[in-house]
Amino acid sequence: MIRRLLSKRFVRILLCFFITLVTLVVLLYVWTNWSGRRRWAATKAMIEHEGETLDHLSLLPVTPAAAQNLLAIEPLDGITDTVDHDEAKGAPGAKRQALAALNLEAKAPASSGVDKGEMPDMQAWAKFLRETKYLDLPAESPTPGKEILAALDVKFPVLKQLADLAPQRSQAMFTPGLRERELPEMLFSLSLRHYTAAQSLVRALCLRARAAIDAGQGVEAARSLLAAQKIGLACESEPLLIGLLVGNSAETQANEGIWLGLRERAFPDADLRLLHQLLSTHDLDKALLQACRGEMAFGLNVLEYLQDAAAGRKKVDQGVASLFGRDQQSLYRSAMLVPGGLFDHWKSVIAEQEWKHMINPLRKGGIAAAVKSAEGMNTEMQEKHNLVLHPDYIMARLVVPALSHVSATVLFVQARERQALAAIALERFYLKHARYPAALQELVPEFTTAVPLDPCDGKQVRYRTTPAGRYQLWCVGMDGKDDDGEIKKNGVPMKSPDYRGDWTWQYEPVKKDSKK
Repeated sequence: MIRRLLSKRFVRILLCFFITLVTLVVLLYVWTNWSGRRRWAATKAMIEHEGETLDHLSLLPVTPAAAQNLLAIEPLDGITDTVDHDEAKGAPGAKRQALAALNLEAKAPASSGVDKGEMPDMQAWAKFLRETKYLDLPAESPTPGKEILAALDVKFPVLKQLADLAPQRSQAMFTPGLRERELPEMLFSLSLRHYTAAQSLVRALCLRARAAIDAGQGVEAARSLLAAQKIGLACESEPLLIGLLVGNSAETQANEGIWLGLRERAFPDADLRLLHQLLSTHDLDKALLQACRGEMAFGLNVLEYLQDAAAGRKKVDQGVASLFGRDQQSLYRSAMLVPGGLFDHWKSVIAEQEWKHMINPLRKGGIAAAVKSAEGMNTEMQEKHNLVLHPDYIMARLVVPALSHVSATVLFVQARERQALAAIALERFYLKHARYPAALQELVPEFTTAVPLDPCDGKQVRYRTTPAGRYQLWCVGMDGKDDDGEIKKNGVPMKSPDYRGDWTWQYEPVKKDSKK
């Protein structure tokens, strides 16, 4: 038996099999590299032909002059910087540490006025802030808003400073801006600690606005909300998906404050005009488009970095390796196993999918078109689920589907923003005429240049007055069906693609027996 196994004939067969296997592997590598290079060259040519760019540097915003930059004030100036690659060192680290005290770590009382028509309970807020030692407040007070406002301004003077300067400074960007910062070779490792500061500032400013409204200080409230909105716009100005989401979160919180101030008729006309001016110049279609462009460029940068490392053209930095949960050698060995052409296929699929299903629809039809196109993208990703048959879709399946969820979220934020625009114009009309108009068209041109459009179907935002003497505004929502302003409490968040009711702005609490 042993002699047969070791016979020359068997050895020749085994050798031929081995040579054939090696040849097939080599041919597969050669073909993958050849086809990948061709595909990537064609994809880049297509992107450039369409007037798009893969150069992330060209997408970076220009930093405004300090005199016009709301976020260039001393407590915030320089917080995106690092000293000796240590985020805790120096003045930037000290400023970030000081801003960390703004963070409300524990679960705060709910604020869901826009979605549910519910007023915030300022006594509950005072109790929460006192028990968590966030603010030094008296045990009981008949004027909790006044006490909270005063305590916030004593402990965090940066909030009043931002509110006071918000009407005067037309722009906002954290400094140093991305153009002035030293960007890492692999952009995925870029420090974004200022987004944490942005979230803390916005939440505290919106708390300040609620307290000011309760205290009857509408000017302070409006200007706190103006500052919060501008911080959100500062995050959105950076071409990053996470920046867009942080900005959207800021706008959502500020809209809660706008809803409350309008409900209480707390804002004077001059400040309503400032809020309307800011919101009317905000272009969320453009913001999402820029974020998708940046996400594509930054994502491709990551793959190019790993591709260069695998080819020995670049040494893997330990900081980069730690992002992937590996050490330098482990990440380098893993990258070496991947044919260079497969990296090119991965880059091509990501660029093709983001162009086809996000960037191009956004350019042609805005966020609503991108939401619809994302359904096709998800279908395509599901069809390519077999990674053995479709190895070129491995990275796209990890990256691209998240964009569809983002586009749906941004559509909801855009609808709320347009409702806020209409609501502000309605309150300005009321201040002048002591009544609400029969139709939104009466607001044009004195209180708004045009009736805001429902981003879901392109028609005017729906409107009617209510028996309680106020009004309802609504958009048709993700399903595109007009439910006459009905909010359907079926346990599904309004911004979910599965929600089937309207997105409604109203001042009366949502009825508990709303249809499911």
